[in-house]
Amino acid sequence: MTNSITSINSGMPMPPPPRSEQPLTEEQQTLISETLSELDAENLSESDALSIVEAFSSAGIAPGSALEQAMADVGFDAKAVGELANVEHGGNRPPPPKQDTLDISSMVDYMSELLEDTLAATGQTELKGT
Repeated sequence: MTNSITSINSGMPMPPPPRSEQPLTEEQQTLISETLSELDAENLSESDALSIVEAFSSAGIAPGSALEQAMADVGFDAKAVGELANVEHGGNRPPPPKQDTLDISSMVDYMSELLEDTLAATGQTELKGT
């Protein structure tokens, strides 16, 4: 079962993150300013754009009007950065965090044990729908 979950996840492209209309926290605003202050908006490389997307994503900053405004405040066009990083097309985005197959296997084993214990305690041999 673990192999099928892993193979399903690895073969599917990630859709662009949903747009957020949540306001940014002070920490997120500071991260945006500090990250972008080290870069030149006029000479941004694909690698730079990918780094920006990865840093913001790791900090839980979702695309939206608040991010667009915060980036504009320091001279960056959020849409242009996203296009350069191929975010909208699922292109060269940073890979999603890897799932630990050991954790999934442990969870499946635990659920199987619980199911077996429950069936044994009730004297049933299989689950029945309600």
